[in-house]
Amino acid sequence: MEKIKVASLFCGCGGMDLGVLGGFTFLGKEYPKNPFEIVYAVDFDEYCTKIYNENFEHKCIVKDVRDIKTNELPEFDMLIGGFPCQSFSISAQNPPRLGFKDERGMLFFEMVKILKERQPRFFIAENVKGILSANEGKAFPMIIKEFRDAGYHVMHKLLNASDYGVPQKRERVIIMGFLKEEDSRMFKFPSKIKREDRKVLGDVVLQKENNNESLFFSEKAVAGMMAVRDKMNKGRAQNLEEPCNTVSAHLAKVSLNSTDPVLIINGRFRRFSTREAARIQSFPDTFRLESVSQGRQYRAIGNAVPPVMMWHIIKALQKIFVVRQLDFLSTLEQYPENIIVNSSDENNVYMENLKYDKSKNVLISYVKSDNMEQYLDKSAKIYYTGKRFPSTVALNKLYYFMPYLKGKGIRDLYLIKIARVGTRKEGQADNDPTDFRLVFEIEYIDKLFDDFQPIKLEIWRTFTDTNMTDIFSKIDN
Repeated sequence: MEKIKVASLFCGCGGMDLGVLGGFTFLGKEYPKNPFEIVYAVDFDEYCTKIYNENFEHKCIVKDVRDIKTNELPEFDMLIGGFPCQSFSISAQNPPRLGFKDERGMLFFEMVKILKERQPRFFIAENVKGILSANEGKAFPMIIKEFRDAGYHVMHKLLNASDYGVPQKRERVIIMGFLKEEDSRMFKFPSKIKREDRKVLGDVVLQKENNNESLFFSEKAVAGMMAVRDKMNKGRAQNLEEPCNTVSAHLAKVSLNSTDPVLIINGRFRRFSTREAARIQSFPDTFRLESVSQGRQYRAIGNAVPPVMMWHIIKALQKIFVVRQLDFLSTLEQYPENIIVNSSDENNVYMENLKYDKSKNVLISYVKSDNMEQYLDKSAKIYYTGKRFPSTVALNKLYYFMPYLKGKGIRDLYLIKIARVGTRKEGQADNDPTDFRLVFEIEYIDKLFDDFQPIKLEIWRTFTDTNMTDIFSKIDN
């Protein structure tokens, strides 16, 4: 499976992106690499960006998303981001619409604008639980409507990170968007992991930090909290046998009259170290933080998406990409001679310059650089597929073939005279009689376009199986 290209907005220090990519270890458990790659990452915070760029091969740029020119973005299949939500409002209009109280509220619309203009196959948006009740519950339906108006089939769910192996009770709303209805029908949010595999605060607290006096609160701070304890639900000491309460960007300034979680060690209150906070968020110990000040580390960590929770979401998303591979031997048994035999119909194929049956299926398939010459001079007579060919291609309906030339696109139309199961080097001395492939015997007809046209291939992003009408609609769009 070729990698899914991802553009990341509001990426912060990279929690969401790390979960998308995978390839890390947390508390002894490996979270394998996913077939995704980040091709664009952006955040306005230069300090978060500095942490990000210390940890990823691809680099994040410091930029206001409002300054992004969508036509200059690289090609991408998925857009991700946790947009700011503090400033949404519903204006007093009839009908009501989504508005904003300050500039942060505008950033959501930048995400929607990119979706409208670039139409990636998927998007994932993340936000706090409070977004569901914002503006007396009126804001969230408006947000969903904006995503749907951008052309997407949208679903959402409130997930608790502690259900997925993160030692933290962190509830977040995950919004999934799918350009294709069939993708949305296939997607299911990840199931909770087994209780015995879940993590608690005691799994990530570092005993050495109990000797770090800078983490402990003064007697004055403790006395101030005790004086108002009956009136305020503050200074929350944590149970090591449970997941931690939500850590936030305020940890650098945590005080005992705040809601941020703290520890009691031998009767004394202390806050978490930056490394402990990162562990609570499920960042691996190899994730580097030291490029910025301690205060900036706390802020970046507290605003991040837990990588382990995001990894589980991506694993669930990957299930819609599972395409059963064609069994060549079974196909050979079913079609011992030919799968199809087509003939060029003069009344159908050649009339005036080029006429063709728009209802007939066409296979578009990738041609590597070393095979390109025979397609450029139109001398190609046979196309061999690779060993991996998806079973979802309607082989017995194929009529036309269009080679997709690397770095160019599609242009020329061929007739599929015969489709059959054969071997890659038939009749040659080094032929392997067990190396079965699909073999298409083809005949050049004409070029459909004056120049090569790029088109996004479906099914493992190496083939697409569609009819001629769909091909022209994709080019026009």
